[in-house]
Amino acid sequence: MVDSLVSEQFLEKEIGLAPFIVGSYLLIKQDQNRADRVVFTVYNSSDLEFLGEIGERGREGPDTFYGASYWGQYLERDGDYLIWVNDPPRFRISLINITKSLQQGKTIIERKVTHRPEYDFMNALFVVDSVGLVGHQPGYYDGTNMAPLVMLKNGEIKAYGEYPKVNNILDEERWKKWANFNSVSLSMKPDQSRFAVAMDYYDRLDIFDRDGQFIMSYRDPEKYALYNYSDIITPSKSVPRQYRDYYYGTAATKDFLFTLYYDVSVEKWAEFHPTTIRIFDWEGNLKAQLACPDKLWNLSVDEENGYLYGGSYQQETLFRYNIESVLKALKANP
Repeated sequence: MVDSLVSEQFLEKEIGLAPFIVGSYLLIKQDQNRADRVVFTVYNSSDLEFLGEIGERGREGPDTFYGASYWGQYLERDGDYLIWVNDPPRFRISLINITKSLQQGKTIIERKVTHRPEYDFMNALFVVDSVGLVGHQPGYYDGTNMAPLVMLKNGEIKAYGEYPKVNNILDEERWKKWANFNSVSLSMKPDQSRFAVAMDYYDRLDIFDRDGQFIMSYRDPEKYALYNYSDIITPSKSVPRQYRDYYYGTAATKDFLFTLYYDVSVEKWAEFHPTTIRIFDWEGNLKAQLACPDKLWNLSVDEENGYLYGGSYQQETLFRYNIESVLKALKANP
């Protein structure tokens, strides 16, 4: 069964298009090129009251962010909410106290964890057990992105999981120069007990435990397919490339994983198309699907107030959707 969502535009004067729920706060990540160099604007999630700004972009200064990326990891401590923000160009991930930053009118960074360039932690990154790092490598360095999940523990890197094989891909060296099938969205369950790998070019979502052990793989029985290089790349420009975009973004809650699901030809990726929201439990079971009328590129979930948030670059606006009835149904039928 597929429920249909109803769009509601909000904060129409807001420049940023990446909303994130952090406890009682709604953070909007700003564009890299924003003139005043703000990283996040912050609102009250219950009434959308503007509360302040967090973070400064820049190359100078120990507490500025050159390429900030946020993957949804936050924690509550003594009434304060804190977020981990990765800054790949600076090879560090920082713990920002949102509550104290708003109270004091300046960005309060409580901790910084550095990572080496050769680790290639330029994508999703999470801090686990206060000392370890878990992430996904995009493959900028030789020998990286050999598996979808990478863990750094006690100074040792280990990779977990595997990618689907593309037949005959090694016969064509130019493949490596312009296409990479090993693209995923990585999520972590808030209690750090599960990790989800949602694949872009395959209709497949894999679940791993905190030790990297494989739990389950959800593969659409009709749409999941293995590729052959000769079927993907053709010498004629009039013949479409034979593969599709599937999972494009995720949002984790303690009980569920919300995913942006496209199922669209890569040839038509830039065109407008509505988005499906697939909802899984942390065992990898598909629990519900929501038909979204907008083309979202990210999403976040406010369970307390019953909303799903998303931003659309193509439509240049922020959306939210009332999913209170959906959340009740999910929790009533775990």
